[in-house]
Order: sequence, then structure tokens, then C-alpha cells
Amino acid sequence: MHSLSQKTTKMYLLFRLAAVIVPRLPRRWLSPLSVLLGWLAWMIAIKARRQATANMLHVLGPEVQVTRRGRRRLRRTVRQMFVNNVRNYLEGFCLPYVPVEEIVDNIIPGGEEHLAAALAQGKGVLIVSAHFGPFDYLSQWLVARGYELVIPVEQLKDRRMLELMLNLRCSHGIKYLPVGNGTTMRAILRTLRQNQLVLITADRAIVGQSVEVPFFGAPARLPGGPALLAQRTGAALVGAFGWRLKGTRMQGEFTPISLALPEEERQNPDALMRSIVQVMERYIRAHPEQWLVFAPVWSDQTSNQAATTALAADSEDQGQGHRIRGEESGEQEGIVGCQ
Repeated sequence: MHSLSQKTTKMYLLFRLAAVIVPRLPRRWLSPLSVLLGWLAWMIAIKARRQATANMLHVLGPEVQVTRRGRRRLRRTVRQMFVNNVRNYLEGFCLPYVPVEEIVDNIIPGGEEHLAAALAQGKGVLIVSAHFGPFDYLSQWLVARGYELVIPVEQLKDRRMLELMLNLRCSHGIKYLPVGNGTTMRAILRTLRQNQLVLITADRAIVGQSVEVPFFGAPARLPGGPALLAQRTGAALVGAFGWRLKGTRMQGEFTPISLALPEEERQNPDALMRSIVQVMERYIRAHPEQWLVFAPVWSDQTSNQAATTALAADSEDQGQGHRIRGEESGEQEGIVGCQ
């Protein structure tokens, strides 16, 4: 327990220091710094890399392990997940100092008419997303465009860390609600009655009611809250996902969920849940390196064992590649570098 407390304190102090230093760096440094720190994290954080690999095997399919080309794709995808995750943190430290106009200009929106159609129903909108892409920027874009937005967030063991991150993210007017008490639910219901937006991530069951549903073809426990809330309140469900383009540009996209269903299925939580899953699968499959989940999603142990096997095979591939290059150039075999 004492070692855990020391670890969380060190992490908090590191983040607090970064929140002071990173905003003072030239913005053009963020991308190369993300690559550098992302690669380091990918090499050092073995447990996170194994879990990310296990998750990505569900997305890309087990057949990705069969060929060396497939294993290279798996490695690059997981490594880019680390890079994108670091980029999100670095940009998060800068959020209070980024002009609203820059946030609006950097995001190319698509499907905003679906959000307008959902609001026209007059019962509030549940925006369903995932731990995907530049999540904070997409939510900041909504507020910059004049929407009222509430986001429930998970409690952290270190309250100081939670307050630090929320202070950074609330800088442009988003309302964050730590989950786990009745006050949070009352605030969500009040927001929907006022025909405003509530954004919920639906790719990880953290607290509250969860359901087991097929996700990329395997049973996973996912939050049942969005579907049940939509049934209870009549709020429309809209998917919102964003991903990075070149440079600082980002693509955002809204997609209808409940309003895309036949009228008789819009109050059916099972039908709503299936639609939520299908939308998440579509975007994650299209941009797998943008899905930033480093914790277990599926309960089966097969994917974890497969991840261990894939990492071992990948190490062997890199070793063989290094030996071949060394033999061709007449160099001695050495330590394998990152591919």
C-alpha cells in the first residue's frame, strides 16, 4: 500500500510538472515529442503493451499473427496507440492556453446535421463515444460551437490527479461529473431535460450497470447505461468520434444511432445496445491505432495468451530481420532496435 501511495504521488508530481512545462514548449515540438515518448512507453510498459496487443488482436483478427507482414501491422498499430495516447496527454496539458478559435479551426466536422436532428427531438442527446482519437479536443469543439455539454468521468484513486486533469479540461466550459453517486445521475437527468448534451464513453465498463454483448465477435462487458438512459428519458443517441489527420488537423464525425432505427426499436435497450456496439466497431476497425484502451475489455484469457505469443513471435521476427541485415552488410549481430 505504501509503495502504491509513493507511485501515485510521483505520477501526480510528474503530471503537475508537465502541466507547467509542456504549455511553454513550441507547439511544433508536440508531435515529435509524442513519437519519442510514445516509443519509450511502448518499449518500457510491457504490461500495457501486452494488454493493448490482446485488445488489438480482437480488432484486427487472430489471422494477423499468421504472417510476418501481419505481425508488423499489429506491432505498428499498438506502437501508434502509445504515441497517440502521449499526444493526447501533451495536448491536454496545453488546453487552457489554446484559443477557442484554434480548436474550431483544427477540427473538420462531419455529420453535424445528425446532432441537430437529435436536439430537435427536444429530450436531450446522449453522445456515445469511446476512448478514441483526440477525445478532449472533440468535446472542447462542441463547447466552442455553443453546445452545453456534461461528461461523467471515472473516479481516480488519487483525488489530486483527478482535480488536476479536470482543471485542465474544464478550462473552456465543459462540465465534468465524477461518477459513483446519486448526485451525478440527477445532474445527468437534469441536463437531458434541458435538451442539452451528455457525453458517455461506451467501450469500457468501469462503474455502474454493464451487460455482456458481442464486441468484435467475442463476449465483452460494456456499459449498459447509455441504452437504458435513452429508454428511460427518450433522449436520442448520437455517436461521436474523432481521429487525427496530418499535422494538427483532426476529423470529427457524428452518426445517428437511435434515430437510425425503426420507430418501434428506439425504446428497446437491446436494439439500442446492438447499434451502439456496431457504431463503435465501425470506427475502431477503420482507425484501430486511434483506440486508446490499455485495460482489459474482454473477459476471455485466450486473447491474453495470444498476445504473449504474438509478442514473442514479433521479437523473433525483429531478431531475424536484424541478423539478415547484419549478414548482408557484413556487420556483427547486435541488439535489436525498434522497428
